[in-house]
Amino acid sequence: MLQQGLLAPVTGHILDRVGPRKMAVAGVMIVSLSMLIFSRATTLPVYYAACMVMALGMGIGGPNAFSLAVMRWFVAKRGRAMSVITTGNGFGYFATLILAAMIAGLGFHETFVVLAVVVFAIGIPLALVIRDRPENLGLLPDGEIAGGDSLSVTAQAARSRASGGMEAAKAVRIPAFYLLALAMSAGAAAQIVWIVFQVPHLKAAGFSLSFVGIQAAAYGMAAIPLRWAVGWLGDTVGRKKMYMLAVTLEGIGLCFFAFVTPERWWLFIPFYLTFGIGHAGWLVMVQTLPADFFGSRHFATIRGLIVLLQVPVTIVVPLFMGYVFDTRGNYQLAYLVIACITAGGALCLGLSRRPLWIQMTRKAN
Repeated sequence: MLQQGLLAPVTGHILDRVGPRKMAVAGVMIVSLSMLIFSRATTLPVYYAACMVMALGMGIGGPNAFSLAVMRWFVAKRGRAMSVITTGNGFGYFATLILAAMIAGLGFHETFVVLAVVVFAIGIPLALVIRDRPENLGLLPDGEIAGGDSLSVTAQAARSRASGGMEAAKAVRIPAFYLLALAMSAGAAAQIVWIVFQVPHLKAAGFSLSFVGIQAAAYGMAAIPLRWAVGWLGDTVGRKKMYMLAVTLEGIGLCFFAFVTPERWWLFIPFYLTFGIGHAGWLVMVQTLPADFFGSRHFATIRGLIVLLQVPVTIVVPLFMGYVFDTRGNYQLAYLVIACITAGGALCLGLSRRPLWIQMTRKAN
């Protein structure tokens, strides 16, 4: 995460210039190579080298490449489009079960060789399906066909919003950029504690490792339809409002999760109802907001700068969680603090007041 954050502005700038299709192909090739290196990792230097190569591949052709393609192809329906993309991540929860079976049957090194071949064989053809811009095919954003009404005010506005945008140098000069970065960093804090610390927290609370695995799979199953729902809801009520609601629900959910124990197992119910919905909303809306604020022309560069500003969060949050556990013997206080920080992201985004970039451009002209 640290390496991807540091490289994000560079890879984002290249992505804006080269386009998502070529970068996605390159990313798949590099990730496949990293898995081959993992298959030969018998020492720490080789393991670290594999991690660095994988981080480079994910930074080049990972979520940013696919998100840029979506931002260019959709404007009004960005939430729904991103919900489809993030659904694939949801199925990743089930991949852990397959990987565990493969490692048990084939071995660690052989499993990564198989994964390298599978990722390359499936990823390359899928990456080649990507088309950089709808204009290249004579289309308009959101599935509109360039034709009789393509010269209408609505069609021209949609085309301008999808293909234009503020330059990164101008975006970093306005308060909205930093308020957006703070809001996205607050949501990232919840993402880190959920991915990294859910297993240690549940084990420290008294749950068995088998239960923790079942809980993770159940959460992944419940998250898939939620991502579709929040995408549609964000397009309907506003993606900014949906993000504010999402991080608020994430914060509330973490409070429930902090106190869950085998005796208080029923806390999983309000946790799923709050954090589950909020997490789904964050995953979808965190990709769309930079394009909604600043347009898609320099989307990857601007989002890369925001990710760079999140690097301190990726460093401080795990250290804070570990410190609290070492001093108190549990993660409860740490989860409550992160819950407050996460919910504070709604306030940061709510304070952002600025005209749309297209309006700013018109005023400048």
